[in-house]
Amino acid sequence: MSPLETAEITAGRLHLRPWRPHDIDAVALACQDPEIQRWTRAPAPYTRAHAEDFVARQAPAAWAAGTGAVFAVVDATTEELLASVALSEITSTGEAQLGYWCAAHSRGQGVTSQAVATLCRWGFGALGLARIEWRAAVGNTASLRVARKAGFSLEGVLRQALVIGGDRRVDCWVGSRLPADPAPPG
Repeated sequence: MSPLETAEITAGRLHLRPWRPHDIDAVALACQDPEIQRWTRAPAPYTRAHAEDFVARQAPAAWAAGTGAVFAVVDATTEELLASVALSEITSTGEAQLGYWCAAHSRGQGVTSQAVATLCRWGFGALGLARIEWRAAVGNTASLRVARKAGFSLEGVLRQALVIGGDRRVDCWVGSRLPADPAPPG
């Protein structure tokens, strides 16, 4: 895969941009949230070293390898960290995996749904993706709500197909969005 050129996207109140070194402390703080550790692949316990690795190594490496586009979601005015959205495992045939988390103080405000919809539009348009797949542990109803609001169709359950919390294998919902799918409302 060729490297991906980093991008910045402003969508109303949100700004999606690559991670920057000054984000490390905010990531470390956000990922202390038990819900992020419960439902995502984030290590538990989550340390500042994990945040440093994510911001300074993992995210830039994904862009450089052309296999991922990892964005900080910040308030377009204040630059406050609100969430994280990413396309990962991008293939040469146009598939990608969607991942996201939302800082506790930003939940219930439509931040993640808007960021995911924005990321998908960019992925289909700028990257020419043919399919974006979403997975979440069965029971993660907040993630399911976000995916549905962002236009994803639930396709089923994969048994023991997701590892979360570092080492826990769980059943997961799987869904997708295609370029021809109707745009999400709003």
